[in-house]
Amino acid sequence: MTLPSRLAGLLRIAVLSCLGMINAVNAGELPPLKLGIMPFNSPLALIKTHQPLTAHLERSLGRKVVVFTSTDYFTHINQLLAGDFDLAITGPHFGAMAANRDMQLLFRYAIELQPVFVVRGDGPIISAEALRGKTIALSSRLSISSIGGIKWLQDKGFVLNRDFRIVEFSSHGAAVAAVIAGTADAAITTHTPLRQIPEDLRARTRLLDTDIHVPHVMTLAHRRLGSANLERVRRAFATFPETPEGKAFFIETGYKAYIPVSQSDLDSLQEFIEPTRQMMR
Repeated sequence: MTLPSRLAGLLRIAVLSCLGMINAVNAGELPPLKLGIMPFNSPLALIKTHQPLTAHLERSLGRKVVVFTSTDYFTHINQLLAGDFDLAITGPHFGAMAANRDMQLLFRYAIELQPVFVVRGDGPIISAEALRGKTIALSSRLSISSIGGIKWLQDKGFVLNRDFRIVEFSSHGAAVAAVIAGTADAAITTHTPLRQIPEDLRARTRLLDTDIHVPHVMTLAHRRLGSANLERVRRAFATFPETPEGKAFFIETGYKAYIPVSQSDLDSLQEFIEPTRQMMR
């Protein structure tokens, strides 16, 4: 190799090295992805529960993921619809609403949500008709369990603020605790939060099932990420259940797995969209 050709080769290596350093710097300067999680539990509990997922996403995407939650459902849905989050884990009705904006639906949990009424096990309420004139505790009037449970009563002829009244609490657990303490006659929740309530408290309750079944919590990504990044995000979520941490997550939460959001899922949620908008007003 002649001197000029050697110099040319060294120069090429130097240029490629510089380009590699520039790309690494640029990758390191990517802003964190904002993951918004619906406030169905306390911020600390949400962060702890989803830590294995966020760690997996960071490893898969090579990018920091920061969890954001809100003080209430009203704030969360307004932030979601405003595009404040890059990624979101949210209620199915919120997901259906956000899909009409700029959010791309990715997955939902494989199990279904079924609103149920929790009453005292030693109390006199053993049927829906016995809820007439009672006080019903909610985690939030905007949760799909609350909207579904209230709609179920209304379909039976109950009129809100005439045949029953509602009172909101900070979480599903707090709503159930109000029933046990006797400050509410019933609470609307779903089977998933009930798994997180201590067994000794669950043993003091009775469940009244409804015949409402809706898709479970959904995972979304904002379309501003671009098609290539959206596909990377989709693959990152899709591979999480295959990891040891992912398998433990789905067993502990009872969510079973991720499945794609279908058109039938969205169709089944349409009857809950207008009640949600009414509650937001």
